[in-house]
Amino acid sequence: MTRAPHCDGCLLRGQCVYSRFFETPPLSPEMSLRYNALPHPFVLEPPPAGARDHAPGDPLSLGITLIGPRQDIPAYLIHAMQRAGERGLGRTDGRFQLLEVTQERTPGSGDWQCIFNAANGQLIPLETSPPPAPPPRPEPLEFELLTPLRIKRGGQYVSQHQLDSRALLGSLIARIALLQELYPDPSEGTKLSLPDMDHLKQAVDQVRIEHHELEWVDWTRWSSRQATHMQLGGLLGSLRLTGQGLDQLWPLIVLGQWVHLGKQSSFGLGCYRVKTASVSEETG
Repeated sequence: MTRAPHCDGCLLRGQCVYSRFFETPPLSPEMSLRYNALPHPFVLEPPPAGARDHAPGDPLSLGITLIGPRQDIPAYLIHAMQRAGERGLGRTDGRFQLLEVTQERTPGSGDWQCIFNAANGQLIPLETSPPPAPPPRPEPLEFELLTPLRIKRGGQYVSQHQLDSRALLGSLIARIALLQELYPDPSEGTKLSLPDMDHLKQAVDQVRIEHHELEWVDWTRWSSRQATHMQLGGLLGSLRLTGQGLDQLWPLIVLGQWVHLGKQSSFGLGCYRVKTASVSEETG
């Protein structure tokens, strides 16, 4: 809004949508010391791998999960997408026109409602209901990683041979706890009740990766902001979890299918699905 080169020191930082979305301010000086960067209140759901090249006239769809109670965000998103279509995306500045925006009434329900149509330019706000209670937990539990998973430990990215339950589930727990701290919802009944960290760590220690079929896949992204290609490789494939601690962690694992886990989650990385018929039906 002010056209300043950065958000630090800006009086509008606490209310500005740009800052809230892309340069999330810490809630306290202690938080700024704990984290170099804070997670954003959105997660992109990009098209599947291999479906990112589009010829002129092809339809293009993009999913996005919003985190937090702000009901005015869709209007800003629509304006931003319209501007992005005019300016172009990618290295070749591919142009597009925003035609329609739909919103799911309840996460995982499959009940999608049109909230914006470019033909009339009207935005119809829709309040999202909280997700339903998770279905019964399967045993064993199978993960399918749909976009590269990037988890750092000791300053290095974890490989398929180094991945364990602590790296996988510890990353998920830390992300959900921080998102809930940064973007609380005042509505009763929408906040996930998290046990204390000691109990969660004990639960993680009772889980093990029984089997996995994972490989490291390099994924290149063009950064218009930096005018360069960025390497965002990570783990893809499937893995099977087992152990008594899954009972306590199951609600977080279900929720993680919307918020992802690992580095660059907002870009759409770290997307996974639980490979059971009951859960796939719930999450769409």
